[in-house]
Amino acid sequence: MIEAPCPPRGPPRFRKHSPRVFQVIYLNARFTGQGMTGVQRVAYELGRRVLERRPAMRALAPVEPLSDYALPVEVIPSPLPAAGGHFWEQLILRGQVGTDDLLLNLCSTAPVGVKRQIVMMHDVNYQLGPKGYSRKFRYWYTALQGQLVKRATICTVSHWSAKEIAKAFDIPVDSITVIPNAAGHLDDVEADPGTCARYGIDGRPYVLCVGSANPNKNFGTALAAYAGLENPPFDLVIVGGSNPKIFQAEMSMVSNPNVHRLPRISDAELKAVFLGASAFVMPSLLEGFGIPAIEAMHLGVPVIAARASALPEVCADAALYFDPQDASELAQAMNALTSDANLHADLVERGYRNVARYDWDSSADQLDQLIERTYGNSQ
Repeated sequence: MIEAPCPPRGPPRFRKHSPRVFQVIYLNARFTGQGMTGVQRVAYELGRRVLERRPAMRALAPVEPLSDYALPVEVIPSPLPAAGGHFWEQLILRGQVGTDDLLLNLCSTAPVGVKRQIVMMHDVNYQLGPKGYSRKFRYWYTALQGQLVKRATICTVSHWSAKEIAKAFDIPVDSITVIPNAAGHLDDVEADPGTCARYGIDGRPYVLCVGSANPNKNFGTALAAYAGLENPPFDLVIVGGSNPKIFQAEMSMVSNPNVHRLPRISDAELKAVFLGASAFVMPSLLEGFGIPAIEAMHLGVPVIAARASALPEVCADAALYFDPQDASELAQAMNALTSDANLHADLVERGYRNVARYDWDSSADQLDQLIERTYGNSQ
């Protein structure tokens, strides 16, 4: 039997990638391994809603989510966990996203090398209030975000933030989409009834401040305002992560058992503390949005807010405003709101009307439309 000759061997063939019929949309879910402060809250509330709208979307993270986050996350571990989240984001996450894919980033940072992505930049407060950030942090964020604004679709949480981002990186403000925050997440939480007694704040009325341990939160002015009041009939309660370097000098201004410093607490505890407050004070020098202010309004607590950054935009006519550098003006506002029942009732009603403008589902729809408008993907 004569075997048929083998066909001549031509040049080696390389497999070509077939064009993708559908893009893959990824969510950068690195935030699910972090404690939930304002930025992570926004990422979670928007991220889970966009995932519901787009079942084929995939959420990627370097570690298993903390218990605060109910998201279907795929863990892509880092080979060097000690290198930190930015290493994972810039190298490991970057390697997962193909050129036809889209990456959604909701926490101000993103891998530089991704061709198609949306980045939500909450603010540029590290440039505007540098004392609250290390030099390394400021340099890294300035360099990173300076690259991202050139390559990605940018959105943010307020018109004030959009203007500051545009100014910082010399880009058109109308190239930035504004997608506001909301406060409806508190409707899913049952207040812990024992919270106020547990923290020793159930004895007298109190005025509340909430925020992270950052100088830009300006709790020193709130403490100075309270210290300047003569025998106030209410306590001052400050809730949030404590940083001795920041609060040691400020707390030394007030040697008063009626000033209470609470740690970071659960949503159930926070809701209870809000509901027990006579008034809420937002003394921040810099806020890209200011979620605690509208959380207070959502729960029927009247708001005193600094006349600064995004707060007048967000709170509109539903707050009593003061100069954040003027403790005496804040003290007057505290006295007025805790002693004038008509003013108290008026601000509560204004707060309800104002907070109705903000809704997580509506904001998620805007984000989904941004994906659709920018990339035309119907997954």
